[in-house]
Amino acid sequence: MPGVLVRTFGCKQNQFDSELVRRRILDRGSVLAPSPELADYIVLNTCAVTQKAISKARGEIGRLRRLNPRARISVLGCGVRYHREAFTGADDIAAICWPGAEVEPFDPEREFCGPHGVIPSGRTRAFLRIQSGCDESCAYCIVPQLRGPSRSIPLGECLLAQAELLSQGALEIVLTGTNISLWGRDLPGRPGLLDLLKSLVTQIGPARLRLSSLEAPLLTPEFLDWCLQQPKICRHYHIALQSASPRVLDRMNRGVLTTPLVDALMTIAKNQPDVCLGADIIAGLPGETDSDFRQTRDWIRNVPFAYIHVFPYSERRGTMAARLGLTVPPLEARERAHEFQQLGIQLKKEFIFRNRHHPAEVIDLGYKQGGHSRGLTANYLHLTFTQTHPSEAGCFPLPLSDRRILSIQLQPAS
Repeated sequence: MPGVLVRTFGCKQNQFDSELVRRRILDRGSVLAPSPELADYIVLNTCAVTQKAISKARGEIGRLRRLNPRARISVLGCGVRYHREAFTGADDIAAICWPGAEVEPFDPEREFCGPHGVIPSGRTRAFLRIQSGCDESCAYCIVPQLRGPSRSIPLGECLLAQAELLSQGALEIVLTGTNISLWGRDLPGRPGLLDLLKSLVTQIGPARLRLSSLEAPLLTPEFLDWCLQQPKICRHYHIALQSASPRVLDRMNRGVLTTPLVDALMTIAKNQPDVCLGADIIAGLPGETDSDFRQTRDWIRNVPFAYIHVFPYSERRGTMAARLGLTVPPLEARERAHEFQQLGIQLKKEFIFRNRHHPAEVIDLGYKQGGHSRGLTANYLHLTFTQTHPSEAGCFPLPLSDRRILSIQLQPAS
């Protein structure tokens, strides 16, 4: 029976799309290959957020060719939509040669009729797609041109998808999409993400919900206050911040950070230190000065955030930022990104230290290797621990000082 390997680059929505491909493979009677060397077919789901993402996926094609010259390689995703010519080393572009069938055009973005929930085989962490596409016009971002306008999954379909994931053993459901903050704006009555959450938590059962990346305007005091009171919503908020400099945010076409949000984040970090606050940061946008950089760096440190996910600015043709001028010298942009990354390492260490005596709610992710398990806390700490917890417990308490824990890491959201 032919084996297929699926590799993913990029965000959680790409992870969701790849799971759809895996499900299609299994439905067609094939099996998933455990390694590139044993695969008859390989599918790469690509990313276009930065040039580095394009180069990484293109380089992976060459690496896989060397590992397994006989495998047929297909490439899909945003990278292909953005720069198809970069992937001529693949056998199939924006198409898949399904085992035992003809080559078919395939674009995960068009697979919008469902399913909307996926859970990897043998795992306990699932993804629930609540929308796709984006209506925003951030100066640096090519994604709206690749994913199209925001399209929301209606509330009833979201509830059905959640129920199906729970029946399959999901202990954590990650709400995902291109920009989940836009959920509901295109639906009758224009409900908001808070309305969706209020419905989902009533039927989540023993599992919990995790929010993927959020836009700052969504994070009103009402939204944050309600979420922080919900034991079924993970205490982890990843904000698509990009900068804390009003001048840079204006050049990004992203508005400004409001005083209520700034105050709310600082209050949360001070009074609820177990809440994990993360942020995306872009270093080196055209026109960014050293003063802009330092303003963002100092604000992140002062909140403080638990981690930051740093992107050196990467020009994308067709975006407004590509026409801004005043390009930051590449070496200077890399130095700023490096300083942000070093700050991020320190912030992670401090967050883990602050939580060392905090009782954590852990789910076993379903990974078993060498007598050890991998777990995830509600506030996004990744644990490796010995397999001595009650396997039937689902989400179970485990103090971070417990001797069964072998390592603790805080990984940025993608």
